[in-house]
Amino acid sequence: MKKLLLSLSVFLLVLCAARAEGLNPLDEMKLDARPETASAEHPLALKGLDFGEGTSILRFKAVTEGELTIRVYVDRLEGPPAATALFRPMMKENRRNVELTGTHDLYLVLEGSGTLTSLQAFRSVQDIEAAVRAELGGHVENAIPARYLQNCEHGGTVERLTYQAHDYAADGAPYEKAAYVYLPAGYDPQNTYDLLILCHGIGGSEAEWGLPSKNSRVKQIMDNLIDRGEIRPFIVVTPNGRAGKAEDYSPYYLFDRELREDLLPAVQAAYAVDTSDRNRCAMAGLSMGGMQTINLGLGKCLDRFSAFGAFSAAPTSNTAAVTAAVLNAHPDLPVRVFYSICGTGDSIALASANAAVENLDALTGQLNEDNCFVQLVPGVHDFNVWYLGFYNFARMIGSPD
Repeated sequence: MKKLLLSLSVFLLVLCAARAEGLNPLDEMKLDARPETASAEHPLALKGLDFGEGTSILRFKAVTEGELTIRVYVDRLEGPPAATALFRPMMKENRRNVELTGTHDLYLVLEGSGTLTSLQAFRSVQDIEAAVRAELGGHVENAIPARYLQNCEHGGTVERLTYQAHDYAADGAPYEKAAYVYLPAGYDPQNTYDLLILCHGIGGSEAEWGLPSKNSRVKQIMDNLIDRGEIRPFIVVTPNGRAGKAEDYSPYYLFDRELREDLLPAVQAAYAVDTSDRNRCAMAGLSMGGMQTINLGLGKCLDRFSAFGAFSAAPTSNTAAVTAAVLNAHPDLPVRVFYSICGTGDSIALASANAAVENLDALTGQLNEDNCFVQLVPGVHDFNVWYLGFYNFARMIGSPD
């Protein structure tokens, strides 16, 4: 999400992943031309770059609303390019394999609309992922370590909460609903705990996240993170996100009313939480629950929540422009965390998840590299991505620092 500011004196940071000690930044190089004007007649020239023992991957980052092609020539601007990166809308980076050893001049030519914001050189994909984690402040992992996916000796408990809700998709008549509640080990009703409302996807229920299961992944992750002292103990509630009995999708889009009027008051009455303190309340969800987190949690209940996690946000999720408008209208309600994750092979949600975060930090002063995290990982529309999203989000909102 972090963008380099461009001025009359523009700099490009080229990192080289060489030698045993890891990534070694080369000297900052002044550009011969602004990236958006670089062409075959006036290329972007990077002189005397020392790639040491060699590199294999160039990582480009760019901003574009159309199509942008970046061609890289080594030592002289002739012949076929050593690498070509193609950007389309909603692409944030592009990686290309190359073979570079020793000192070289690079010439970059841009074709189309857009701006190159960063070029980096790495030895391996693993080095790139390490750099990505560093850029995101160490909050994001690309896989859940196995030690968090096993039952913990000092584990918490799971309860079933029943409460009175109302059929907001019809006449508002009262009816009984249920939610599952994770309570951390050593839960003490005399204390006050942070709260996470964790929502399911379309066709799911309060059980979809698996809290009632003997080998619940959510419980295993929470138990082990808490037991190792890596997060503060907090309470997780998995409700049924349908705010009514209608069989169509309309009840999903009314869940903000149930949150305010039924669910949060019921959780407040039954457990040691303070739902009046938005800084102690977070909301997250998978697929349709990701839409609810963005559209309803952030979009309509910003006064009740300050942290938001969208895992493969569904196609009807608000775009970045809509979310930014909400945030800009409420400067007195700062966001602690906004986190989005999606699989790069997700044919259902990738476009909507990208649209929900595209240039979001540039559209509002509420978000920056310290509180806004966007993660794309290999994967599809399934729990491999969603459990990873939960693991990363739990570490963000529960950080003991």
